[in-house]
Formats: sequence, C-alpha cells, structure tokens
Amino acid sequence: MKIATQGRPAHAMTVGDRVGWGPTPRSRRSYTGRGDGRAMTALRATAYVLASLASLVFLALVVYGAVQLNRLQEAWPVFPGG
Repeated sequence: MKIATQGRPAHAMTVGDRVGWGPTPRSRRSYTGRGDGRAMTALRATAYVLASLASLVFLALVVYGAVQLNRLQEAWPVFPGG
C-alpha cells in the first residue's frame, strides 16, 4: 500500500517542508533598539568594578588563610596528643 506524497518519494520530504519546522519568517521591519544610555553604562561599570574587587578580596583571603595555616603548622610541628 502506497501513501500519496504529492508526487515525490517519502524520503524526499525535508524538515523545512513540515508545518512548524524550518526558519521563522522575518518581519518586514527590523527592530534596532536605542542605546543603553548613561545610567545603564554607569551600572555596568559599577558592576564590573565591584565584581573585580570581590575577586581580589577572595584571592587575598585565600592567600591570608594559607599563610595562617602555614604559621600554625610551623608553631606545632607535631599535633598535640598525636
């Protein structure tokens, strides 16, 4: 039993031929948004600076913790009671 495929073999159907598949047609108008403005630029710069400072503080705390741990290990070469 053959199924009608509109004059072409069943395997010739492509994804773009199926309803709901394929590229979405573009509208005639292309939307170009306005610039961000000064407020968004200032917020973006502030967020960048704060994120950079947070990263530096985190690295400083890691180094400080490593130094303190090293001092503690030097002060007690053998763990008390061990």
